[in-house]
Amino acid sequence: MALLTIDLGNTRAKLRVWAPESEPGGELVRLAGVALDADSTLAEHALSWLKKGPPCQVATIAEVAEPELGAALRRALEPVVRGPVVRADAGLENQCSPPEETGDDRLLAARGALELFGEACVVVDAGTALTVDAVRPAAARSSPGESRGCFLGGAIAPGPELMAAALARGGARLECIEPRPGVAALGRGTTAALEAGVVLGFRGAARELVGAVEADAGWRDAPVVLTGGARGLLLEPEPFLERSIREEPELVQRGLLWACRRVLGAEAE
Repeated sequence: MALLTIDLGNTRAKLRVWAPESEPGGELVRLAGVALDADSTLAEHALSWLKKGPPCQVATIAEVAEPELGAALRRALEPVVRGPVVRADAGLENQCSPPEETGDDRLLAARGALELFGEACVVVDAGTALTVDAVRPAAARSSPGESRGCFLGGAIAPGPELMAAALARGGARLECIEPRPGVAALGRGTTAALEAGVVLGFRGAARELVGAVEADAGWRDAPVVLTGGARGLLLEPEPFLERSIREEPELVQRGLLWACRRVLGAEAE
């Protein structure tokens, strides 16, 4: 029996199906995945895609899109998923105020990072927005239902494509460049200067935020878990920080998978 995880963003929904590699209870591996438009066709296309694979026992969803879209998707999935279809709970103590304003994607990426490192770390998600968050394991755990980690908060900044679009929109006769790794700082022309400002500015923002976030958390040289579609800009030509960096393309999905297992455990109990 497979598990279904869905990262429902503002424009795209990423669906992943997981199952044990060999026997039940073994290591879970990704069997299939698809990215769909997060619009009124989502539920129909998701059901059509799921029919091609194995039946799913549990489904967890990270919802960043409009609440109505997530609710409609859950209703559509309930008849085809054998067990619960739930908005994922990252199982973290959230120190933000008010906690309900923190995006599911940030919390579940933090959960995925804890599962990878098992220690306090800084999570850098380089996508449409750049988020830099601090997460640490719980100091102690006295009962099965207690939180297994603490989300301390972090910072949100524009991602490289947003920066490029803002320059093109707000500046006279400036084009919208496509951010690419390895650009020179000394741009000998307007296009090259825009590329330098966006790409190197993005790297500088990420470096500054990582240092400031870990300093506010009271840490020093904390490991960094890097995810998001623009993460390559932070890794080329060389890593943007001289410290332990772990790259995980599907960090939110890893958090969703942990939430699936937690739901299965609750059902077993």
